[in-house]
Amino acid sequence: MPRRRRAAGARDHAPGPADTRSAGTHFQDEERAALLPAPAEPYDVPAWKAVAVGRDHHVSVCRALYSAPHDRCPPGTALEARADRALVRLYRHGELVKVHPRQPEGGRSTDVADYPPEVAGYAARAPEQVVAQAEALGEHLGRFAQRLLDGPFVWAKLRRAEKLLRLAERYTAARVDAACARALGFDLIDVRRLERIVALALEQEGQPATPLERRVQAAPVGRFARPASAFAHAVAEEGAR
Repeated sequence: MPRRRRAAGARDHAPGPADTRSAGTHFQDEERAALLPAPAEPYDVPAWKAVAVGRDHHVSVCRALYSAPHDRCPPGTALEARADRALVRLYRHGELVKVHPRQPEGGRSTDVADYPPEVAGYAARAPEQVVAQAEALGEHLGRFAQRLLDGPFVWAKLRRAEKLLRLAERYTAARVDAACARALGFDLIDVRRLERIVALALEQEGQPATPLERRVQAAPVGRFARPASAFAHAVAEEGAR
């Protein structure tokens, strides 16, 4: 390599009859000073990907989710995504429609303004509010909701947390709280299986039995039942005969 460089630098530059310098001498005298300094960081090669807007008004780029404007990019719209180290740009037919900061794998960048007005209120709700509502209904309910919304893809689990609150309305908070305590004991963080526990009344399994006086109750008196004296006339008539 050095020999080739010396041979290339020694060849005639030949810009004209008045300049007899070699290519290497011409580079050192004129061209070297015009060069820009080498970049401190390597070139950031962007990644391009064809994506489609989902029903949740997001696209998936490099295993992360990014919102797209609902008015210009309704669900099903095909977009081109450009991802570099700092930004993710969304294009539609070559026109830039959205820019997001780059998120790590499993991350999510959502602009509430990208949602339609009728669902923007739901999208703006923070997971912390759902956890606070669950904690107000019961200690174990709050712990279950916290475990449910812990980790990546929090927004994807928000509907499940809302279903947890609806279970408390349907089956009472006390029963669902007991079911959450049982599920947490088995490290079972699944709202569907939790609903099955409550529906089959399995939340009380393993608990002390209810006292007998609370389980056995006297049957209520029938509305049209007659007292025993109402049948005594038959016995009196047989004695008279």
